[in-house]
Amino acid sequence: MQLYLIRHAETVHNVGKVLAGTTDSALTSHGMAQINCLAQHFVSTSTKFTTAFSSDLSRARITAEGVCHAQVSAGETPLQPILTQMLREKDYGSMEGRFWKDSPPSPRPRDWVIPESKESMRKRAKAFFHEHLLPLLMRDPHSRQNIAVVAHGIILQELSTYLFEIFDSADTNMTTLHRRPVWSNTGYMTIQITPNPTERTVLPTVMTGFAFVVLGIDDKKHLTNLHRTRGGVGTAAHDVKQRKIDQFFR
Repeated sequence: MQLYLIRHAETVHNVGKVLAGTTDSALTSHGMAQINCLAQHFVSTSTKFTTAFSSDLSRARITAEGVCHAQVSAGETPLQPILTQMLREKDYGSMEGRFWKDSPPSPRPRDWVIPESKESMRKRAKAFFHEHLLPLLMRDPHSRQNIAVVAHGIILQELSTYLFEIFDSADTNMTTLHRRPVWSNTGYMTIQITPNPTERTVLPTVMTGFAFVVLGIDDKKHLTNLHRTRGGVGTAAHDVKQRKIDQFFR
């Protein structure tokens, strides 16, 4: 299994440096261009996904759909991402919509909702692995599966950290890995999980019998030649009716 942990494209809240965990933030025009670059990158490298999972929030769903739709040949039906709330971003509670650097008001209002805890996010990441990824892995461990998981920065951190914990560290390539990896918009981490016949006496919570190798962290080479449109167009919310400049010259 080759696992691709992908962060969604740029949103208006990303540009505005505003917290938008469960808020359904709109993609920018630059974000839509990022999706196109990512999708074409996977096509050019012959990376065709057999299964795709996505957060149900639109910024992740549209990113996942863009990648899947670019991979179809004539007459084929596009792969449909499996949407799940388990992959949603951290719920910032009453801090939703506030600037990143803002502190909670003091005293806090009675109806103040505290942000989602790390434990809650880890529980969601764990549930996603056991309900969705593990069955795919165990069904046919030797098959060549490319699995896309499109979500958000913090929940991807929790998911990757959980994977590092449950796979035998002796089978984990940690040479370029740090414990709290970060994701740029449309950046992705590539993880390879393959059967390993070496048997060890380990804790029952560890996934024995598998080799776990991190092939890349926050890979964003697909964005190398992408430049933001000037005049505020690139950072504005994407208008689906907006025509691209090349359309005027056809």
